[in-house]
Amino acid sequence: MEKKTIIFSHESDIDGLGNIILGKIAFGEIDYVLVPNINTLETRFREMLESGELDKYENIYVTDLTLYNPSADIVKNNPTLSKKVIVFDHHKSAINDGYDKYDYMRIVEEDSYGRKRCGTELFYEFLLSTDVIEGNEALDKFVELTRLEDTWEWKKNSESGEKAHDLAILFNIIGIDEYIRRMYSKLVENTEDFNLDDSENAMIKARKEEYLRLLQQLWSNAEIFNDEDNNKFSAVYAGYEYRNELAEYVKTLNIDELKYLIIVALEKGEYGQKSYRSIDESFNVGAIAEAHGGNGHPAAASVNITEEQKEYALTLKNKSIRESLDYLVKSRLNK
Repeated sequence: MEKKTIIFSHESDIDGLGNIILGKIAFGEIDYVLVPNINTLETRFREMLESGELDKYENIYVTDLTLYNPSADIVKNNPTLSKKVIVFDHHKSAINDGYDKYDYMRIVEEDSYGRKRCGTELFYEFLLSTDVIEGNEALDKFVELTRLEDTWEWKKNSESGEKAHDLAILFNIIGIDEYIRRMYSKLVENTEDFNLDDSENAMIKARKEEYLRLLQQLWSNAEIFNDEDNNKFSAVYAGYEYRNELAEYVKTLNIDELKYLIIVALEKGEYGQKSYRSIDESFNVGAIAEAHGGNGHPAAASVNITEEQKEYALTLKNKSIRESLDYLVKSRLNK
């Protein structure tokens, strides 16, 4: 049977994957493409468009990322395609770049009450409104936990917040395919509630204990700098999976006047990525990331590293980690 729905989504977190899980529940058999960032999304989408691969689909959804140009205008100017494609995103950078003005894009960072949104929630509301999925308590809880984690509101909500963050930890342990499989199974087998089982909770507990030891070790290799506006920040080489936990650990250290942290993960994506995390919760790292060619949210953002930047940084790293980090944090990505 030919699949009629395809979803393009973010591979890096549970919000991107939440949309795939909802799509499988709503439509049954679907195709999906997971990408690390908007640049890869635009390239992959356009390749499939130009090759005719997208012609066979009746529904084309882009979730937790925004489709940028030239693909955005290609869809806009094609009457057939613009009826098939719908974008569900919540990133402020996409709004700043004007993509919320496209009729087929639903980009909402927060509602009129200041409540932060996420891609999974926006997609869920659409599926409910079009009667292709039947809501229930388990789905409602799964979507809300995903929203709490992705918007960083998990830190403000004790019990639900911990459960939300546990989902992200579990994802880091089991990976993309197994996360999708497990969450899908839970949600189709039990519509009355959503919980992790004992084995999953045991894995999470062990990982938290392991994390603490690793975070202490990683932080011992961090460097502290001042940016061009004299904001105090730290940078460190670390694996991508530790970006959130390392930021939370640094907050517990109460370092005087430290505004933000940059985690440099050279294994992320094609050539690496800089993840920005607020240490001072009133500090907007999204603005810092955007100034360096990236995008994201006030508390969490990222900038991709180019091949040339990575090669030069590795050359410097052999001589001085501080010089290598200093070079990378000052580097800019040209979109």
